[in-house]
Amino acid sequence: MDLIKNDKLDEAEAVSKRLLNEYPDQIDGFERFGQVYEARGEKQVAADYYQKAADFAKIMPGFDQESVEYYLSNAKKMRK
Repeated sequence: MDLIKNDKLDEAEAVSKRLLNEYPDQIDGFERFGQVYEARGEKQVAADYYQKAADFAKIMPGFDQESVEYYLSNAKKMRK
């Protein structure tokens, strides 16, 4: 998050990729990728990653419907 806030988006993207590769059972990589692309203004790509986060939350234990709706809402916002 700090990398995104400090506009170090290439570094944030690298961290997001590492999160997905090293922790495939965690949602963080999808969410961070969404945030990186949102910060870059690449809204369609951000929407795709937020959708992936929602899909992940639907099938993994520990997530409720509110979590799914949160990611779907982010995806919808990016598609507007």
